[in-house]
Amino acid sequence: MSTERTQEIVARTLASFLAELDDVIGTSVDDQGQLEARAAAVENLQKVVGRQLSEYSVKLNRRRNALLPIYRLPVELLIDIFLRVIDLIDWDMEQNRNIASVCKAWYDIIIQSPQFWHRINVSHDIDTIKRIMRRNADGPFSIQFDKDSIGEAKHEEVLTLLAPHSHRWQSIMFQGRLTDPIFKLISSPAPELTEIFIYQWSGEPQRKFELPEGKLIRRMDVGLVSLPWSSSRLSTLRSIQIRNLNKDLPTLSELTTILSSSPELTWLRLSEWTETEPPQDGIAPKSPIRLPKLETLVLQSIQPRYVNHLLSHVYTNSCTCLQIDDAPSKHLQTFDAPLVHLMASSAGTATSLHLDLDETKLKLTISSTPEAHVLDKWIYWANRKPGIEVTVQLKHLTEMRVLAEAIAGMELAKGKGDDVERSISLTIAGRGSDPPTETAGEATADPEAQNPFPCEALGYLPLIKEIRCSNHFNATPLLRYLGRPQTNFDDTVKWPCPKLSKLEVNTWESSTDTMFEELKAFGEARVGASRAGDPPTATSEDNVADASGPDAETGDVEGSGATGASPAGGATTVASTESSSGSGSSSDDTVSGEAAPSANESSEPADENTSVSTSVRPEETSGHDDAPSKTAPGPAAEVVVDEVQQLEDAFKKAREEEERRNRPAKMERLGVPSEVVERLKELDLLKDIVSDM
Repeated sequence: MSTERTQEIVARTLASFLAELDDVIGTSVDDQGQLEARAAAVENLQKVVGRQLSEYSVKLNRRRNALLPIYRLPVELLIDIFLRVIDLIDWDMEQNRNIASVCKAWYDIIIQSPQFWHRINVSHDIDTIKRIMRRNADGPFSIQFDKDSIGEAKHEEVLTLLAPHSHRWQSIMFQGRLTDPIFKLISSPAPELTEIFIYQWSGEPQRKFELPEGKLIRRMDVGLVSLPWSSSRLSTLRSIQIRNLNKDLPTLSELTTILSSSPELTWLRLSEWTETEPPQDGIAPKSPIRLPKLETLVLQSIQPRYVNHLLSHVYTNSCTCLQIDDAPSKHLQTFDAPLVHLMASSAGTATSLHLDLDETKLKLTISSTPEAHVLDKWIYWANRKPGIEVTVQLKHLTEMRVLAEAIAGMELAKGKGDDVERSISLTIAGRGSDPPTETAGEATADPEAQNPFPCEALGYLPLIKEIRCSNHFNATPLLRYLGRPQTNFDDTVKWPCPKLSKLEVNTWESSTDTMFEELKAFGEARVGASRAGDPPTATSEDNVADASGPDAETGDVEGSGATGASPAGGATTVASTESSSGSGSSSDDTVSGEAAPSANESSEPADENTSVSTSVRPEETSGHDDAPSKTAPGPAAEVVVDEVQQLEDAFKKAREEEERRNRPAKMERLGVPSEVVERLKELDLLKDIVSDM
């Protein structure tokens, strides 16, 4: 029937109906009761007509929808589409309701398909749980016990209801206290189980969860709960988290078997393992463990034998998130070592690396930006951030040479168009410039363990941009190494650490004069040459020995640039901007320090080819690039001398200031009257005010 014919019939029928209705209503009636009856009849007619029209509309819509392409799809395909829309991990019935409310056909699919009634949460009331089980009468389902649930009584009530259906359990997620009744119910035979998430509260006795014959486990996350590690069901796993075990640890052979049979593994986390009775490991397998899809590897606070075994045998090039505690340095001694590959693949997501060396504990921490981070949650919710965080246990500091060479082989992330600045920073916590005193009766320490930091290791790290040295680190060899140009294999002469822009050192000698002389020599050599634009001069071996002393280290590096110094009594920085070649390039530098708050301005004759700022006050060096300089530029040699003189004046002023601060206390100890002491304080204050003016 055409649209015009349909509209004609509707219009004629409606016109006839309205005419008859108008005749009835329009009849003159004066009786109140009849008028009310007619009004009620019209209202009832409105409801009947509206309901009838609504039914007609529904029928027409269904017939129209049946012609749409999506309604021609098989029901099985529609179910698959809906399952992709629903969040199966954080499922709730509201998601079902949203789909079912679209149309009658979709409603029927949701109600009649057990796939959409697959998860039972202990937070549901008992009636809801029973309704879910009715709509999923025969299919597999998952049970979830949230840590925010209401007490153990509710756990027992729900488990008592679900235990008879354990043959249909597909996944179990429990977090809480495993009482004897709860553990008995949760240990019911579950041959369809493919996911185990059981985490018991700390302080409770560890339990052992049995695995009778059944389907292979795909995901395993247990804490304070052990499993039969030799079970044939623990293979082809895709994610593994084993946390907080104090007994029944897997042997090396069992762990190797689990990992070797799981090539699809993407997540491996082993943490917080202690043991009262070490397992009888026997002979550990020596075959490599190849995990081509492993993306996350976390080894924290587990026994050294597990760390050694895994770092010696696990091979993957897919790891992007790496967290390891106390990795022995021997695993970084060769370029083909598994740990080197793990670190290289994880460093591919980082734009910079941070090296933190503790000379006393002989530990090197390697971390990245962005920082590696894995939340301590279930695998499904343990969001991770790619990166690297590895702590390496050294035998002696000389191993830093090999470690630096291994780190240099890591290729950091490149941004779009290679516009991301990649860099390395180094922090050193020193043990002091003086050798440790020997205690009577103690065995002599390993002489190699007392070796100083090998400065030539820095030659393998051309991306180093910042070096920070804490108190008690002997900075003398470092300053001498950085302040001495090196000759490369191609006979070019360049500065060590060419990108170095910041060097921080702290008090390391008891003699202020000794520290100052080292800083002065460094400033004259590297900072002065950088300001003057002079190319570095090669240093002969004889001169190197005279200049650096018995503790200095030497090495060949590429690059140029300058940084670094520190006065006694506090952290101080001498920083200079980078130069690309180390020869013939000049730059504007800033010399700053807590002990050197000001310096004299240079008034040397101008040199049309060199412009050097020697002011140390930030307010005097800020402004536009074309602003006139307050300091007249001078010849290169005179500028270097002037800079050294400024540093010397600053140290002298700092010493005078310290003597002035200590003078009142000294006078009081000598018995000088307090009135005289207070008067001297007022005079010193007045002197400062006049000086500032």
